[in-house]
Amino acid sequence: MKRSLPALLAVTLLAVAGTSLYSQSQNEALRPARSRADETLDKWNDIGNKLVAMAQDFPEDKYDYKLQKDQRTFAQNLLHAAAFEYVVIRAVSASNIGPDFGKGDNPSRDAFKTKADVVKFVQQAVADGASVIQQQGDAGLDKTLPWGNRLVHGSYIWMSAIEHSGEHYGQLVVYYRANNLVPPDSRR
Repeated sequence: MKRSLPALLAVTLLAVAGTSLYSQSQNEALRPARSRADETLDKWNDIGNKLVAMAQDFPEDKYDYKLQKDQRTFAQNLLHAAAFEYVVIRAVSASNIGPDFGKGDNPSRDAFKTKADVVKFVQQAVADGASVIQQQGDAGLDKTLPWGNRLVHGSYIWMSAIEHSGEHYGQLVVYYRANNLVPPDSRR
């Protein structure tokens, strides 16, 4: 009987604590949803800032590293991701925002020779995209735009860009690991 009393006491305390925590969370009101533009901006900046951190962190002497001969180098991945962001920014804003890097979304490494050039390009793409999202707000997400051979909402185009950047982020994590380095976001 003596052994069951401490166990009963422990179970009772856990039940009371659990009920208290549950009722506390039930009484707290959920924060209201922010605007869709603010939520899109958060996701844009989240992945964009991860790419910027990698661009700043990865050793410059490894910027031309690639896992296989038919792949993009580390720098080319960053340049491609930022260039695609500009393709999106230009489509959504119907303007020619950003630097001239030629046609398509694969700028020449010759135009971005140093690590500083690449970092600046990635940073500017993230900042320019954030600016357009803020300027257009929810109305920009609702606007119907041509994308490929169809019409889509602005939100679809932004989601495509965010996902695309996430795919390249994953690729760059592999480049880090293959060089026995830890990506900045994994160091937290």
